Amino acid sequence: MKILVIGYGEIAEEFAKLNKDFEFIGIKRSGSSDLSNVEIINCDYSLGLPSQIMGLAFDWILFFPKTDGNDAKAYKNGYLSQLDTIRDNFSSAKRIFISSTRVYSGYSNIIVNEDTPAKPSDEQGEIIKEYEQEISSHKGTTVLRLGGLITTKSNFVQLVIQKRLFTSNKYINGIYITDVLNLMGNILQGQTSEKLVNAIMPVTMKYSDFDPAFEGEPINAAVKSIHYNDTSKFIYKSIEQIK
Repeated sequence: MKILVIGYGEIAEEFAKLNKDFEFIGIKRSGSSDLSNVEIINCDYSLGLPSQIMGLAFDWILFFPKTDGNDAKAYKNGYLSQLDTIRDNFSSAKRIFISSTRVYSGYSNIIVNEDTPAKPSDEQGEIIKEYEQEISSHKGTTVLRLGGLITTKSNFVQLVIQKRLFTSNKYINGIYITDVLNLMGNILQGQTSEKLVNAIMPVTMKYSDFDPAFEGEPINAAVKSIHYNDTSKFIYKSIEQIK
């Protein structure tokens, strides 16, 4: 299987480690990979995809949006700039487009799932909503809305609790990287066929479950999935396991 990864990063590197029989071509701004099944092409994809991949056939395309800043222009470049190119040049490839639960940021203190309309609270979220709308017309596409990613190197829950980065109560919408990799593997193997999946831990918890200093009703939404919520499929079912 031949896979093109646009926006190659930590998730893609770990996925390639697990799938040594697959051939990966990864596009990233800088850096390399020590894996024998990965070829890295260094470029800023928002300026255009490299010419050496345009004539190649891929079984899958994995698109991880990367931004070089936090303003609206950076989000437009990272999320929207190459969608037409991907659609027009790789029509035979199946695709996984990575999105974000940020599209639910306009909701508070309710449970949302894939049937809940997107409701962003800022311009960046509106751009992600537009991104999802555009790629919904691509054939053979799955959109993965990732919750906050937790890895051995980065655990935002620990950071928030230890540093008291805020005191308002929130639902903790996270997922451990191992469970993201498993979900992606299921999609490639045809075990998950839904077009939109919220990639989120199946057990819902709030910051106040760990520290009463987080006061009041949650100011965000609890993100759930109606398509991928079987606890037996998750190694890390709850934030409590890795807090």
